[in-house]
Amino acid sequence: MAHIVPFRALRYNPEIVPDPAAVVTPPYDVISPEAQARYHARDPYNFVRLVLAREDPPDATGRDRYDRSARTYATWRERGVLRPDPAPAIYLYEQEFDPGEGSRLRRRGFLGCVRLEDYDRGVVFPHERTFSRHKDDRLRLMHACPANLEAILGFYAGPAAPLADFLDQHLAAPPAVQVTDEDGVAHRLWMLADAAGIGRLQAILVDQPVFIADGHHRYETALNYRNERRRELPSPGDPSAPHEFVLANLIHAEDPGLVILPTHRIFRQPPRLRGRALQERLARHFQLSEIPIGPAGPAEAVRSALADMAREGVSGVTCALALRGEPCLHLTLRDEAVIQGLLAAGHPAAYARLPVAVLHRLLVEEILGLGHPEADDDAIQYTRDPHEALTAVADGRAEAALFLTPPRVADVRAIALAGGRMPHKSTYFYPKVLSGLVIHPLDQV
Repeated sequence: MAHIVPFRALRYNPEIVPDPAAVVTPPYDVISPEAQARYHARDPYNFVRLVLAREDPPDATGRDRYDRSARTYATWRERGVLRPDPAPAIYLYEQEFDPGEGSRLRRRGFLGCVRLEDYDRGVVFPHERTFSRHKDDRLRLMHACPANLEAILGFYAGPAAPLADFLDQHLAAPPAVQVTDEDGVAHRLWMLADAAGIGRLQAILVDQPVFIADGHHRYETALNYRNERRRELPSPGDPSAPHEFVLANLIHAEDPGLVILPTHRIFRQPPRLRGRALQERLARHFQLSEIPIGPAGPAEAVRSALADMAREGVSGVTCALALRGEPCLHLTLRDEAVIQGLLAAGHPAAYARLPVAVLHRLLVEEILGLGHPEADDDAIQYTRDPHEALTAVADGRAEAALFLTPPRVADVRAIALAGGRMPHKSTYFYPKVLSGLVIHPLDQV
């Protein structure tokens, strides 16, 4: 089972930082260069100065951005900008948001420390691969700032009612922190410090494994840091040491706010087929139809087509494809040979029928010849915005765009349980866990 414990968080001191909206950020890996500059300019205590300091040239002493983060972190603690809470706690966390359909949803869970477990122990399950260069970056930052500055997002799949009842009871009180981010997502945080409440919450999670939804690089970086510390310390080490745990936001798998948004693909290189030759090849495997472009424009037409697919609960493999200078097509798989091929190659059944896996193998690699989805390079770019993808194709910055429907939470869980890994950027859990609400320090506070 996953072992969850309270922790004594570092949080912004409201006497010095009265407006949390000025200092919080999304996670580092979704901060664009433009947003990075904007957050730096927004407030001298903005959290970006820790998680994604500017890539300024090293100064005369050779200090780089990791050194700058380290100095900032130390200074903020010394001056009381960041101060420890009076007691260890678990932090109940609610996000209220519009997933893009004009209605508000709530995602409710909690922030606590989960014991780090190697994947082969069957306690924490990943669903995607990671890349060394991203983990190297985060490990350098952990050396500079010994803390979990940002949380992973995880879910568990036990009975739903106990956690829902617990949250109903405790979220009726006014939150300790309330902030609305620049995307209009409302974030609310409650501090749960009483032993009885913590014990009840821990009991709800007995025998429940955790599935990583978002933050694989952060989790594996924490594992690497833990292993380093174990080698440095006398054996056996303290099993309750902070480096044995990672900060996590845990949600129930059936929470209506556990939303996965589609992540679309943009390709810069030209496909190996175009025009009639492409349509003839596609017709061997797919049912084809042209997406009609109405007065609202192509982006809205694609968005509407994807929404129709999702509402109709299409169980097959379906997508939209746009190539420069050609009509936008709606494709639905009618040839299951690629699915049988994935099964024969040893992939779990849930993976073999996953639209993003099938489409990458058949459409992207075999038909279009546009690169491998596991490559850690810029051959494929990713976006949630159909307009951005279509604009890139229309103005010649890209040759093709592939528009996908999102996987289900049940798909993610099934693939993870079977030991499979989904193609890169298969899931975009929304909203992101806000950075700057709580820090899990790995040294004494």
